[in-house]
Amino acid sequence: MPSCGQVLTLLHFLSVVKMVLEPLRLAFRYPHIKVGFTFLFLALIIALAGTYGVDKSYHESGTLKPGLNVLGNSNFERDYYYYNRTLVLKSKYGEVKVNNITYQVYDTLNLTLNSRPHVELISGNVSYDYTSRAVDYPFAPASLIAFVFFLTGLVLSVLGYMRMMSDLRSG
Repeated sequence: MPSCGQVLTLLHFLSVVKMVLEPLRLAFRYPHIKVGFTFLFLALIIALAGTYGVDKSYHESGTLKPGLNVLGNSNFERDYYYYNRTLVLKSKYGEVKVNNITYQVYDTLNLTLNSRPHVELISGNVSYDYTSRAVDYPFAPASLIAFVFFLTGLVLSVLGYMRMMSDLRSG
């Protein structure tokens, strides 16, 4: 059996809910507000869909040729947002220059890079293993539609609110 305090708390909660819902019910009688809030809700859903990311990766391995070696795929490197590029170099002894920094390779050298690797083989026989991980946001262009929906919903909601206020003042 609920106590008297619990019943009073429940009644207070219900009166607060009624105080909140009553003006909303009145507001949604106006079509501009109803359509405006629909546009705002759709804008929110579309904007959230635009943040959906898909992991992509590219892998390449082989042996470096004498001279300059540009690793990676130009289309892949251009199209995605990167968060991880790793280059593993293996050799008994080799000397390479990676993005203008010289390294001595004894056994294995692991490098984390910020840009596409330009590797110049100076001496030795060096094999490489290049992995690039990226994120694609396939629905990001829809954010422009979400922005237009947001502006439309905002204008319609404000127009509906102004209409509702003028109707309430006139009685």
